[in-house]
Amino acid sequence: MSSALNWDTYSIQRQWQPIDFDSPTSLSPIEREYCQFYGLDFENEFTRFVHAFGYCEVADFRLATHYFRPRMGLSKGTMVLLHGYFDHSGLFIHLIRFCLERDLSVVIYDLPGHGLSTGEPAGIDGFHHYVDILHHYIPWCQRNFDEPLYLLGQSTGGAIAMAYLMEKGFTRTNSPFKNVFLLAPLVRPVQWKKLIWLYKVSKHWAKSVQRKFMDCSHDEQFIKFLQTGDPLQYQRVPLSWVTSLINWANDFEKVAPSLLSPIVIQGGEDSTIDWRYNLSIIDRKFDRPQIHYFPQARHHLVNESVEIRNRVFQILEANIVI
Repeated sequence: MSSALNWDTYSIQRQWQPIDFDSPTSLSPIEREYCQFYGLDFENEFTRFVHAFGYCEVADFRLATHYFRPRMGLSKGTMVLLHGYFDHSGLFIHLIRFCLERDLSVVIYDLPGHGLSTGEPAGIDGFHHYVDILHHYIPWCQRNFDEPLYLLGQSTGGAIAMAYLMEKGFTRTNSPFKNVFLLAPLVRPVQWKKLIWLYKVSKHWAKSVQRKFMDCSHDEQFIKFLQTGDPLQYQRVPLSWVTSLINWANDFEKVAPSLLSPIVIQGGEDSTIDWRYNLSIIDRKFDRPQIHYFPQARHHLVNESVEIRNRVFQILEANIVI
């Protein structure tokens, strides 16, 4: 990730275009600088793939969207990536490279209020918006990308994936996905009861609270980049998001179990989510989910140390049809 910075969110939003699947346009100079800054400029490394960038308009949001697809011929499948809270597409370069190295097409978009997408910064008025947006993207991917289709959600992205699967009521025979991967999936964050108490105390006089950065990885450079080097990070947590999380977590525990068996990867040093509780709920809500536990891994599994990240990728590779 380069230290140069000649772009900002609004300069890109002022001139970006709707993403095109039939004849994708070349990136503008400022879009190219943004991609170079985060390492999303894979075109020279993977010349077989075209990289398209633009926005998709869904509901009241313009969502920054990237896709990597073969210029000609077929890929060996398509991975749809859902990032976590405070994350964005630019933090998933290791995972994107993993997919491209295995001839998988990739689709990734910034959630509302994240990265380059529009919306309240880091906020959302109900998790159902996240699910509705994914509902828009999946048929879009089925029409424009190669099968089989895979879905991967990190943290909040995992919560969105689970909510989508539950809402659609997929079975193993009608699911559009060959496999679903949940990396450190969110149901409850750590200190859940304290969070609810603070929310009840502060909701009448505050609209947001200060964000606390956690040691989410053993990669010290990645943590430093999040804290001081990433211009797309926000410093405050809107209470709209906390409200939406509390409502979603309560609803999730009441929904009927799914017949699907997602592949779950969880770290034992994860200090962001209440992973013990979350795994117990996921085990009840899905049909024999495949749970892989790494005692020394922290929360941001796609940006962990090289050793841990490679072990995560080994599990992904073992469950991808190549």
